[in-house]
Amino acid sequence: MTAMAAEDSNNARLLAQAAMFGSDDQLVAEAARWRDASPEERLAETWRLCAMVPWFEALWSDDVRERASHPEPLPPDTVALLERMVAQGRSS
Repeated sequence: MTAMAAEDSNNARLLAQAAMFGSDDQLVAEAARWRDASPEERLAETWRLCAMVPWFEALWSDDVRERASHPEPLPPDTVALLERMVAQGRSS
């Protein structure tokens, strides 16, 4: 197999994976895992995923790490929307 054919094959594989992970079926399946989970199970999974952040950050280039550590503030209308959503969630 030539280098170009191998690269095309790899690109096709990556495109197929991206399509699968972004599909509605994948999202429904991922959500179903947590539908009947207890709050404690959900919190434990959240902490497990948060513990992976340093590993992901180590993969980033310096400029990406810098942007992530100093994100642009959210626009005021977005903050207001999020605050309303939180307030509505508390009153439900």
